[in-house]
Amino acid sequence: MKAILPLAFALALAPVQLVWSQSPPQSPAPAAAAAPPPCLPEGGVRYVCNVQVVEDMMIVPGGRWVAGSAMTAGAGGLYLIDTRTLTAHPARITMGKATAPFDRCPGPPDMKTLRTHGIDLKPGKGNTATIYAVAHGARESIEVFKVDASTREPKVTWTGCVVLPKNASGNAVAALADGRLAITKFMNADDNEGIVHIMSGQVTGTVYLWTPGRGFTEAPGTQLSGDNGLLASKDGRWLYVNDFGHKAVYKVPLDHSGEITRVSTDFRPDNLRWAPDGKIIATGQLVDLSNRNDLHGWAAVKIDPQTMKAEPYLKVAGSAAFDNGTTTLVVGKDLYIGTYRGDRVAVIPAP
Repeated sequence: MKAILPLAFALALAPVQLVWSQSPPQSPAPAAAAAPPPCLPEGGVRYVCNVQVVEDMMIVPGGRWVAGSAMTAGAGGLYLIDTRTLTAHPARITMGKATAPFDRCPGPPDMKTLRTHGIDLKPGKGNTATIYAVAHGARESIEVFKVDASTREPKVTWTGCVVLPKNASGNAVAALADGRLAITKFMNADDNEGIVHIMSGQVTGTVYLWTPGRGFTEAPGTQLSGDNGLLASKDGRWLYVNDFGHKAVYKVPLDHSGEITRVSTDFRPDNLRWAPDGKIIATGQLVDLSNRNDLHGWAAVKIDPQTMKAEPYLKVAGSAAFDNGTTTLVVGKDLYIGTYRGDRVAVIPAP
């Protein structure tokens, strides 16, 4: 990877080779943090402003809009980002009736406390889709939203939830083709020292498999140190899951018929997203216990899902304007970068 450079200089000097994951919400904020600088373009970087902690993102059918999570209570649950204008606003969520297979949900979420984390989007017919969002607040859950993007602005309707097992703090979700959900448990929800335990290499998490009508089981081989980002292969055979504590990405067979393999990274991998070329972009932070409250920079690699070989993609020094990159989403000719601590989404040219 290229050496870490100050952000503006890095993008100005090497925009092709250096193009710019979700640390846990429990990570403490820096003491007496300075106010963020103005949300203005700098050094080739543009920003989507007026958001709070967009940790994860997915493209809405039709391509114009990006749905982003909102990890701050009171932010509205989900953001809609207009890729034409690079503006964003909270989605106008209609509270519908919980429908099968999510009708065992105890009721709509408390919008005053709702914080959404990792998300997944499953396309439906036409310009419709279902968004699954890991949620914190009054409950630890997967909240389910129907999206209709056939109108000028996508219509978002809440349609149910899945409450996570007791004391589980969720992180990422992947919708499987057969109707199941895969969900990462990052750590116990009541573990105030969870991030210390994770960065110390203790096993704190797992991947839950939720089957409609049957509930939860654990996926063998996924008991890791801070299970984080998650993807499922298109054929439904494999899960790809990040081990935040040990700086590794695992490939785990869902049907138990293959070997578990892994690739190491030099950062703590956060979210995983598919690239247009079929590879996986793993994004995360260059963070350890010694620098977790400071600027520490972030990076990304591209992983071949078959061989699990990784190649360098991004490595960026943290700045007051943007740090703690969590996810890298390819949107046309640009990359949208989320963060677990910040008031903007970074937009940079894809290499």
